[in-house]
Amino acid sequence: MEKDQILLRNVRVHNLKNVDLELEKNQLIVFTGVSGSGKSSLAFDTIYTEGQRRYIESLSTYARRHMQDLPKPEADHIEGISPTIAIEQKTTGKNPRSTVGTMTGVYDYMRVLYARVATPHCPVSGKGVSPQSTKQICDKVYAQAQAQRIMILAPFAEEKKGEFKEDISELIRKGYLRARIDGKIVDLSSEISLDGKVSHTIDVIIDRLSADEENKTRLTEGITSALEFGNGIVKIIYVDTEEEALFSQHGYCLESGLSYGPLEPSDFSFNHPSGMCTNCQGLGISQDFDESKIIDPELSISEDCCHIASSYNTVKYGNIYDNLARINHFSVTTPWKDLSDKAKKVFLHGTEAKWTRMLFVHPIKKTRWHEYVQW
Repeated sequence: MEKDQILLRNVRVHNLKNVDLELEKNQLIVFTGVSGSGKSSLAFDTIYTEGQRRYIESLSTYARRHMQDLPKPEADHIEGISPTIAIEQKTTGKNPRSTVGTMTGVYDYMRVLYARVATPHCPVSGKGVSPQSTKQICDKVYAQAQAQRIMILAPFAEEKKGEFKEDISELIRKGYLRARIDGKIVDLSSEISLDGKVSHTIDVIIDRLSADEENKTRLTEGITSALEFGNGIVKIIYVDTEEEALFSQHGYCLESGLSYGPLEPSDFSFNHPSGMCTNCQGLGISQDFDESKIIDPELSISEDCCHIASSYNTVKYGNIYDNLARINHFSVTTPWKDLSDKAKKVFLHGTEAKWTRMLFVHPIKKTRWHEYVQW
């Protein structure tokens, strides 16, 4: 028998009657037939079961004690089968993030494997990264700061969901006074309310000082503490220039001067912000629209120039468009072709603010009220 074949002789599983079969490996093979002809008996109860059984037999005695024994399929001879994976014959949801890897759980093991054995490279220079010592990090920070004021931060949570009430209380007990939560500096003793359903990034402020000769020892102590707290990662904010830099003991590129944290399984997940493509959000498909096909450049917003947008003649959207025009200094009666790029961007892609307070006026009743609108 060739090594690239699976050989089955006299298979007698369920309604299979002494079936002989030779299957080529690395091929897509389909079993067809009427109901009850033995397709599932051959694929699942023979090939899959024997592959799993042999894999379990190769494990240690201790490991086998925690796994269920599989019966040996009735057959005279089976040869050439490797460890197998089977996906149940059931209707799956239409979730675009569901793949063979996620359904079988293999994807989780692959992500762990990649995170442990991969050699990280700098995406800027293309060169491999190497560890750097605490002294090297301190020297770089001191040289780059040039005696300006800096803020030393240690990462605590990176894009993680939760309210973090107990964690914040524990930080206070350990003597930490301030932190940066989702980009804002906050006093940990103040009332902090975080949405547990939203991902948050929390950095603990270790120290704030002037990076001059007088504070060099204090700088070293602060960076050392931050590296210990942040598992080998420290963030530095240069207060005067408002620039931020990350330094890592795990990976540093000499050519680009950039530092990187340790590889994590989430870095290889298309379902996690740190691993997904920013353009397609991990779906593999990027959707866009052709502006020329949905907008009449001769019409204005008040004349419903965009065919797919809600009409200006409705109370809700008429008021929203008027507010957007007032806040961003353009007119809803100006033809689309004459609007500024900023006005077009606001109308099509929204504002930077998460919520905008808008004044609504009913066109007939003339009643007035305020609403917070997400646009």
